[in-house]
Amino acid sequence: MGGRLMWSKAEMVGQGSNRLVRVLPTEARLLWFIGFVGVLAVGLAIAMQRQVNWPPFLGGYAATLGLAAIGAYVRQAKTAPRVALALIGTAIFTGFTAVSSLFIFVLFPLPNPLIDPLLIQVDAVLGYHWPSAVALLARYPAFAAVLGYIYHSSLAQILLTIVLLAALSRDLVLHRFLVVGIITLIFAVAIWWIIPSVGPSAFQSIPEADRLATGLYFNPAYGAHLKNLAEIGPRRISPEVITGVVAFPSYHMIMALMVVWFLRGTFAFLPAAAINTAMIPATLTHGGHHLVDLFGGLAVFVLSVWIANRLIRPPQGAQGTSRKSSARA
Repeated sequence: MGGRLMWSKAEMVGQGSNRLVRVLPTEARLLWFIGFVGVLAVGLAIAMQRQVNWPPFLGGYAATLGLAAIGAYVRQAKTAPRVALALIGTAIFTGFTAVSSLFIFVLFPLPNPLIDPLLIQVDAVLGYHWPSAVALLARYPAFAAVLGYIYHSSLAQILLTIVLLAALSRDLVLHRFLVVGIITLIFAVAIWWIIPSVGPSAFQSIPEADRLATGLYFNPAYGAHLKNLAEIGPRRISPEVITGVVAFPSYHMIMALMVVWFLRGTFAFLPAAAINTAMIPATLTHGGHHLVDLFGGLAVFVLSVWIANRLIRPPQGAQGTSRKSSARA
């Protein structure tokens, strides 16, 4: 079964009972951690006297718990471990994303100045210039449209990866995937909070004709909006103002690497590799990231995979059956 994690003793006790809740050890730890971060984000928002539109956020928290509870019920009462694995995995990823969004926006305004001018200089040394890249892409509007769809496919790819790994019963690989997603987001937000950036669109301008030809989402006006968020902060934190603000390191790059890395050895690897190779120009030309952001995302990803592989190990006594799955992760 490709590295299936063993049950904890507490879970084994309930095998013969009608108990509805059964959660794998790693799932339980991650759900507890998400709950802790959620409470921390709410407490921080209250302590810092932030104006928050609470119902949508609290509703999102409740939805996460509800999805996890459904997964636990399906695993116990319906004896459908693969479906349960997908449901709980989805709850973990979407739950942590939700609580992180509130946590990030509570941090505004940022304490340090934006480092985008420095990153633009580093890009220039590497031979990259965002307005020139957009001008080149504007010559091929059909290709630009494809890149636009690819850019916005990141979250869907993450969710599909969770479902596929669950369908293949790759518990160990899926749990490492989830842990990497959490660790990378923590690292990315921490780095961004210390040395914040919002992308080149807030500092460099492009001709309107090029913007229209490429259909850029991160246009100069949107870049100015991100810069204003970083320096002043939102007047009221609400889902409609939540947007991607972390530029360096690039979490889009991290998500692309996650999908390709953890789908190795499956039929979806080659399509994922092709799509996420195109994610590189898609991420760069949309104006929310510098070239150096992608290298930062790569470094964070490699470190996080190393940590996850040591935190999530095959259960004792099952190393022989899960060696191949472990190697793939």
